[in-house]
Amino acid sequence: MLRRLRLAVGAAALAAATAAPALVPAEAAAARYPDPIITTEKSGDPSVVETRSGRVLVTTGPRVRRARWDPGEGWRWISPALSRLPRWAVVDDVWAADLARIGDRWVLYYAARVRGLGKGRRCIGVATAPTAYGAFRPIDARPLVCHARADTPRAWDTVPRTPGLPRRGVIDPSYFLDPSTGTPYLLYKTDGRPSSIRLLPLGPRGVAPAAGATSSQLVRADWVMENPVVLRRGGFYHLFTSEDIWSRCSYRTVWRRSADLATWPTRPRRVLLSRATTDGLCGPGGADVLVVDRRPLMYFHGWVRNDNGRPPEPPFVAGGRGPAAHRVLYGARLRFVDDVPTLVRYLARRSE
Repeated sequence: MLRRLRLAVGAAALAAATAAPALVPAEAAAARYPDPIITTEKSGDPSVVETRSGRVLVTTGPRVRRARWDPGEGWRWISPALSRLPRWAVVDDVWAADLARIGDRWVLYYAARVRGLGKGRRCIGVATAPTAYGAFRPIDARPLVCHARADTPRAWDTVPRTPGLPRRGVIDPSYFLDPSTGTPYLLYKTDGRPSSIRLLPLGPRGVAPAAGATSSQLVRADWVMENPVVLRRGGFYHLFTSEDIWSRCSYRTVWRRSADLATWPTRPRRVLLSRATTDGLCGPGGADVLVVDRRPLMYFHGWVRNDNGRPPEPPFVAGGRGPAAHRVLYGARLRFVDDVPTLVRYLARRSE
């Protein structure tokens, strides 16, 4: 499903651009701020999938927060996705889960805290369920991805001790099925700075690497780069990541494209979601892409004040400077023109 994803610009402008185009004027929201889709619970790092009866959302939170959308009824929160933590994990605060249907079952990827890597550091685990609405049972034997020095059974994929990269754990798993080859992959981030995004070929069941496979680095940066999502469209691979500090209004979603899944430029890159391109939202990031009837939808989070539901103004730091705030869910349609994505319409609370 991949956290999945697409105004026209010339080739020279694309190579030089670092700021995303504004919304198409005729489609832009009339109010200063777009309305969120869900406001009743914290909705950081969303992943949304389509099922036969509606949609399911999973977000950061205890045992993975989960909501469902039914046509004409809007979103409502249901039980957490994970039935329990895997035995190698500690504390049930689970980050940035991703949900995918693989074969005849559903697979949940998530980042859970472990010992041995420092306070709050994480490994990536896997859980399965027969439906997206069921209780996902974690795989206890070992993590799918981690650093070798974690106090867990050795992970299926152990991040190499690459010079210069911190050894602080791995987060932000994202499933991608390459339609051009039929190969399933998991993308993830090595935590800390510099940041790197890695790609792991998966076996057909999605719970372990393909035979003999190990992960490889796709892109590396001196700044914070996380939440990878890949979409294959128009002959290109499109990579969406979040940048900057997640707790600030400057957090944003950027986009790159490549003709080769294994080769990505660090620059140039375009800013797709930011405070400037979303009519004043605070920290629009953690984006996921869902393709429905060949039309891409982007779901992402942003900060709103607890007292009035409006985005806080900089300088704002969650848990620090500024008002008390929490992250809520937004959605928008994407349009690709000349293989360049832009937002064209925000999603209404009950319609999509």
